Amino acid sequence: MQPAADQFDKLSNRLQAAFIRLAKDEHLWNGDLYSALRNATTTLAEVLEVARVSVWRLNDDRSQFVCQLLFRADTLGFESGARLASASCPRFFSALDEDRLVEVPDTASDPRLGELYELSLRTLGIRASLSAALHEAGKLAGVLCIEHSGSPRLWSREEQQFAVSVADLLSQLQVFHTLKDRERSYRSIFDAAGDAILTLVDGVITDCNPQAQRLFGRSRIQLIGMDPGALSPELQSDGARSIEHGNEYLQAAIDIAPQSYEWTYLRADGSRFEAEVSLSAIWLAGNCQVTAILRDITERHLAEQIRQTSSELLKQRNLALQVVIDLASKLHRSTDRQAIAEETLRVLQLLLRTPQSVFHLVSDDLSSFEIIATTGYAPDQVDARRSLNLRNSLSGIAIEEGRILPCPNVADDPRISPEIREMLIADGVRSLTVMPLIYQDKALGVISLLFRDAGSEFSDSELDILRAVSQTVSLALANAYNVQELEFQATHDSLTGLPNRTQLHRDATESLRWIAGSSRQLALLLLDLDRFKEVNDTLGHRTGDQLLKLVAARLQNSLDGRNAMLARLGGDEFAVLLRTVNSAEQAIETARGLVEALRQPIEVEGIFIELGGSIGVAVYPQHGGTSHALLRCADVAMYAAKSNASSVSLYDNSHDAHNPRRLAMITELGAAIRSEQLVLHFQPRFQLQEGRWCSTEALVRWQHPRLGFIPPGEFVQFAETSELIRPLTLWVARQAARQLAEWQHAGLEISTSINLSTRNLLDITLPDALAELVQEFGLRPGSLELEITETALMTDPDRAMQVVARLAELGMRMSIDDFGTGYSSLAYLKRLPLHSLKIDRSFVRDMLQDDQDAIIVRSTIGLAHSLGLQVVAEGVEDLSTLNRLREFGCDEAQGYILSKPQPAERACLIMQTPPDIPPSGALQRD
Repeated sequence: MQPAADQFDKLSNRLQAAFIRLAKDEHLWNGDLYSALRNATTTLAEVLEVARVSVWRLNDDRSQFVCQLLFRADTLGFESGARLASASCPRFFSALDEDRLVEVPDTASDPRLGELYELSLRTLGIRASLSAALHEAGKLAGVLCIEHSGSPRLWSREEQQFAVSVADLLSQLQVFHTLKDRERSYRSIFDAAGDAILTLVDGVITDCNPQAQRLFGRSRIQLIGMDPGALSPELQSDGARSIEHGNEYLQAAIDIAPQSYEWTYLRADGSRFEAEVSLSAIWLAGNCQVTAILRDITERHLAEQIRQTSSELLKQRNLALQVVIDLASKLHRSTDRQAIAEETLRVLQLLLRTPQSVFHLVSDDLSSFEIIATTGYAPDQVDARRSLNLRNSLSGIAIEEGRILPCPNVADDPRISPEIREMLIADGVRSLTVMPLIYQDKALGVISLLFRDAGSEFSDSELDILRAVSQTVSLALANAYNVQELEFQATHDSLTGLPNRTQLHRDATESLRWIAGSSRQLALLLLDLDRFKEVNDTLGHRTGDQLLKLVAARLQNSLDGRNAMLARLGGDEFAVLLRTVNSAEQAIETARGLVEALRQPIEVEGIFIELGGSIGVAVYPQHGGTSHALLRCADVAMYAAKSNASSVSLYDNSHDAHNPRRLAMITELGAAIRSEQLVLHFQPRFQLQEGRWCSTEALVRWQHPRLGFIPPGEFVQFAETSELIRPLTLWVARQAARQLAEWQHAGLEISTSINLSTRNLLDITLPDALAELVQEFGLRPGSLELEITETALMTDPDRAMQVVARLAELGMRMSIDDFGTGYSSLAYLKRLPLHSLKIDRSFVRDMLQDDQDAIIVRSTIGLAHSLGLQVVAEGVEDLSTLNRLREFGCDEAQGYILSKPQPAERACLIMQTPPDIPPSGALQRD
């Protein structure tokens, strides 16, 4: 090999090793964002031997790039905070917005950097650069800049690919750390609350804050898992039994509305205390969570006694404080900003007898405000939204200084803008006081108290009350923002912002309840795009994601004026809930309108794409009485539409060829799991290079007492579309873990893998459940492997990645199953904490006859090994294929040539006898 080729290989290997080291560095995800950026920039500078590496963030209005971190090789130092207006370098900004990478061998002659070269690069001596775009939700969010000094430099293809890969990694880091910060903010609100807070699911305590631990005299570990009835005496002060009466309040909070009441509790030392309790319920990830807010009212009773013997002034002050306490109790239960504002103004009017007041929320940059509640104004007198620079105004100063500001004379105060002054004077306002609403240095809003007399002032005690109100309302607003954001994320698709499957079932259930007993009908439409996979494979997933957002907007426009909800269920699958229809024909007509809208070309990044769609229609009550039943029927109808090339199809029993058999499976699968009708078979896997058995795959089978043997491909799909997939998966995991423990105890050193479905990867409780099984059976770390498919990962990538990351933290080994057949994404593959990938049998089966399949298999093995992954070939049926895989460097093989899936005892015997695999010739089967 020539020296130049040696140098090329060394560069390629060095870049590859550097990226793998970065991608697998746990500190990038476990530490803070600043440390992660330090690691990435220094690594880039060292590997690429450049003068400067920097990461820039595009601000919200896309007007400026802000330097998050710059590393300088000459000083080995870091800098941050520099700003670059996008308008000052329009050609560079445009190039970044259009292309993933701006590669510049000579900065002095490249027109894309013309303005930037004159602005800074010439002075800094930068002669060549690589700029890789950072993206977030499909949009340009920043740039990774790699700058070389001294002389021009030609960037190799490997260096360019390396820069793009690191930029993708940094984009994911930005999103990951943003979510971590939000979670930390929400937790701080929970922990800092002055009241005791308990969360309950299924009548059991699942979380508590420090104040709850202090109130009950118990640790967090002691409280979690307790029945709340254990914290109460047997009887309440009115003689009612605590358990029955408490359950009534709990059920009322779930079924009817939030509940408030007083209750007697027991501390750990047996002492009693009275508390004011507020219960509210919210549905999160399919579970009903009840939040209980408790306030020890012993001090309130004491305050009542003091108030009876104190002066009138003290009585008034305590009364005001009580009003504020009651306000805090009410606001803790509310997530509606409008309700928070109206209740706050009502309390202020009660306390201060203010004739007029305004409650408005402000933007982060104090450039606008939105009035959401008033007293003393008619609705048509108030302009609800205003764009106005508040920074140097009375409101802006109050926010910046974090204190209540009075204005004794509106007419003469320069801090009030002429526009606002004219409006106030016209309304007869002579003076005012501004109360800022701030939480953790974030401006949330302002309350303006308006008076018709000049020079209105508050006493020290009144100012204390106003500060207490301000702090209480600020905390309530921050909590409302966080709860609403968490609720939205749990019920909406992250790409399109449309409702997701959870919200679809919730809305459909509510609509069914509303029309129950009437003659009204409801329809559910399931839509699958045509040719979408071709767009992804040809133009890439970035274009595919942009297309999905445009499709969502077009479908939404097509549904305008109808009482309908559009949802995205995952991939290119959408659903439409028509809350009321006159007939099935009306639903079909709506579906045809959607198909016609999809047939019109859609422009994506300058390319016109023609799509189509197949829609299945199911109507209540003809086709089902629940949202799940209707969705299943719509799914059957959609596949009938695809088969008949008719675009739209109404559900028909004739489409559902195995309807009686499927109905039996749907209704009896839960009982089968509980009654041990299911069994596990194990298919051994063989280590090709070492010539030994190394692991097995656990495969579930159903021996139905009436229907006979039912293959997994027939019943697992029903588990995935119902709530049974979790108990089915845990049953398989438990049986596999028990069998694996027996084998390991007998000295058989192997591992066992189980398959996870799409729904499993969206179940945030799964990792802890599997960890308990591993601990229960005393398995070695990593001996229980988890197989996941690409399609399952891409249904909801962000949520699936959280579950996968948690599984990896617990020591689980994971592999990608059926690699090459799904929604492939190397960007996700390199981020996943994988141990191996399995090449789909469709490529392995024909690799000896089809050169393209052979190339795919060989390339996949090389790609996996470059990422440090093992490779397993599925569906190996003959010795020639086995030998060719061994020549390609494949690590493991699985197939009938080695062994069929076997009962546990038979699989154990097979694996205790190494097979005799000659270099050629026939291989004896079991």
